[in-house]
Amino acid sequence: MSLSHSNFSKNLTRSRCLLSVAVASSLLLTACGDDDNDFSTQVSTESSTTSEFVKTFNPDQIDTLIGENADTPDAECGVTVEKVSYPTVGAAGEATNATAALMLPMGDSDECQGERPVLLYAHGTTTDRGYDFTQVGNVNNPAVGESTLIAANFAAQGYIVVAPNYAGYDDSELDYHPYLVAEQQSNDMVDALESARSVIEEQKVANNVNYTNIEDSGKLYLSGYSQGGHVAMATARLLESQNKTVTAIAPLSGPYALAAFGDEIFKGNVNIGASRFAPLLGIGLKEKYSNIYEQPSDIFLDKYADVRLPSNTAFGDLVAAGEVPNNALFQNNPTDPALAGLSKGSIFSALGGYDDSDYLIKTDFRAAYVTDAVNNPDGLIPDGLIIADSNNLPAANPQNNLRKALKDNDLRGYVPTMPTLLCGGNQDPTVYFDTNTGSMAGLLQAASASNPAAKLNITVLDVDRDNKKSRPDNTTLITIGQASMNTWDINDVVDSVQTRFSNSVQKVKDDATAQGANPLLAFYSNYHGSLVSSACTQATREFFKQDFERS
Repeated sequence: MSLSHSNFSKNLTRSRCLLSVAVASSLLLTACGDDDNDFSTQVSTESSTTSEFVKTFNPDQIDTLIGENADTPDAECGVTVEKVSYPTVGAAGEATNATAALMLPMGDSDECQGERPVLLYAHGTTTDRGYDFTQVGNVNNPAVGESTLIAANFAAQGYIVVAPNYAGYDDSELDYHPYLVAEQQSNDMVDALESARSVIEEQKVANNVNYTNIEDSGKLYLSGYSQGGHVAMATARLLESQNKTVTAIAPLSGPYALAAFGDEIFKGNVNIGASRFAPLLGIGLKEKYSNIYEQPSDIFLDKYADVRLPSNTAFGDLVAAGEVPNNALFQNNPTDPALAGLSKGSIFSALGGYDDSDYLIKTDFRAAYVTDAVNNPDGLIPDGLIIADSNNLPAANPQNNLRKALKDNDLRGYVPTMPTLLCGGNQDPTVYFDTNTGSMAGLLQAASASNPAAKLNITVLDVDRDNKKSRPDNTTLITIGQASMNTWDINDVVDSVQTRFSNSVQKVKDDATAQGANPLLAFYSNYHGSLVSSACTQATREFFKQDFERS
């Protein structure tokens, strides 16, 4: 079975990085809501935070929106969605604003009123500037898949959900997004949380009926997927440094080992979505550090130097207009000696990551990066390979400015003290599991072994057991510290998650075959944005059900 370069490229254009196929399919059929509520006027708080009613859904409407997604339980509560606008700062510390979805459980059952836990959720990568997490059920907004999935799995199960759109998206005045800038993104998350909590208190005083029956219980859960996994972990680190209580966290499929991940890509293993991520990252880091490049043409091929992401133009349209390549990051068969002998990586990298002329990153920029990676190797990937006997930490003294910036936003070395679930899938072609989740697992195991008194409580789940024969030395479940003492039935949950994941994989392949498409291509295209995201959301929901008490 082979994959053609042209089919690979076409499929990537059609593939959404973070849209759950199961959710999206149901949303194309129906999008329901109740517009009869009279709370559409904007209410201002003393902190210049504002809130605005968006929509209310009853439980049946939530169930209709989520469709046949077997990983999601029936809704226990209705959900009211409000938009919170709040002040925050950009990557350079400049004052700006951002918006967030505030989802409130509604209903008469005990699960839907009284003291309710808060979920602070960080969304995944998007190139669409109009991405708005308040648009649950709205098929005309690119956030529809992820926002509906979170509304159904958490708000409709009794959580108050706060989900920032991030600075640079939706109604934010910032003209760029500080992509994976850990300091800015974590502060943005905390700003959204504090603003949402102030809205809840003010609206309760104002006797807004959407707020009168709920209270913030003080229990705070953090989660996020892909980019959001990195953001969630960085936010946990910030809140912990501020001595603020976090009940439990679940970072999912995040690029935690950002410096090692960058080295792996620049050394040849190009991930799916690379031409989306690179402009977001380059522009955001440039605003933070100023020295990543002097002009965009220093890093990007001249014909792509004007690309600005996020954009109000869909990524596929940008590709069609010749403003950005579909996925090719590097020149095919470069002659620079610094790049001699480098592998083109996995099958999806070799087929989609390179082109003779339509590639994004200039070869001399890549060569300078790789030269520094060779001279100052990352402890995880000194030669493009993961090895077990290294320190697994970022390079001690990188000289390349991009590598310095990636190291500064690398989360290796952070040891969360609250109950933690790390989740992903080992065949992920977008955010490499072993490099990111795997490296964090190894470091946290070592941290627990060296300091048992810390009583770490960390569970690491690989939802993909389908290829276990090819990974005989890897387990799909790791419990660190006190995690084996948690009260959930971990074996039943893991079996359920992995079984449903396997069934979903088979369905994707079968559907592709029935449509005359390549099943392997369909597998890779759906792996990160649909298959793993749904499975890890299920695992997170079950993990958070436990009655965690900090010791």
